[in-house]
Amino acid sequence: MVVLTAAIVKNFGQPIVTVPGVYENFTVGKGSGDLEGMRLVIVPAGGGYYAIVQIAQGGAEDPKPEFVPASIKGKNVSFSVGDDKYTGTATAGELTLKDASGQSHSLKRKACASYFK
Repeated sequence: MVVLTAAIVKNFGQPIVTVPGVYENFTVGKGSGDLEGMRLVIVPAGGGYYAIVQIAQGGAEDPKPEFVPASIKGKNVSFSVGDDKYTGTATAGELTLKDASGQSHSLKRKACASYFK
């Protein structure tokens, strides 16, 4: 009984992490009002995964989204936008991405409904 209880706590004590979802780290500059950061939506479709990626590098408008194939293995994700390749690891609350230069980007997980408002 003790062994079974320990196994249940070990296996069910942590939240189940799935990679598909909505992630974002957009910020608005206080003085300029420019939008910076990234929004990423990962969806399963057609037997694989796809990412809708918006990268803001200044400006007042939401950036144009790019729709790209994504590869998911366990908690790890990778995708490319143009010549830029990103790899990352998901947790229950965020996705940490690294770009080709090694710079890290932390994107908070958002409710899926937040993408469609």
